[in-house]
Amino acid sequence: MAVVADRRTITIFKLAGLKDVYPVESHEEAEKIIRKLVENPRFLIILVTEYIVNKIQDFIESIAENKYPLIIPIPSVEGQKIKTDLISNLIRRKAGIEFKLAS
Repeated sequence: MAVVADRRTITIFKLAGLKDVYPVESHEEAEKIIRKLVENPRFLIILVTEYIVNKIQDFIESIAENKYPLIIPIPSVEGQKIKTDLISNLIRRKAGIEFKLAS
C-alpha cells in the first residue's frame, strides 16, 4: 500500500508505520508519482487525498479500467468529506458489487 498526500496527512501515516508515503505539493506532482506507482505491481492499493483525486479525476478514471491498483480517496487532515458515490463506484468497478453507503 502507498499513500500520496499533503505533508500533514502523510505525517499521520508515517506515525502509523507506513513506509511507502509520498508527500506532494501539487496535483501535478501527485499525478507523476501515481503514474510511477501504478506501474509497480507491488502496490495493490494507493491512498490519495480527496483533493488530489478531484484535481486529477480524468487520470484516476483511466486507471479505474485496470483491476489493480485500487485508488482510494481519503480525507486530508483538514477534514474534507469523501463522497460516498465515489467509493461506491470504485468498489463496483473493482469488485463487481453494487451497493449504497449510508451517508
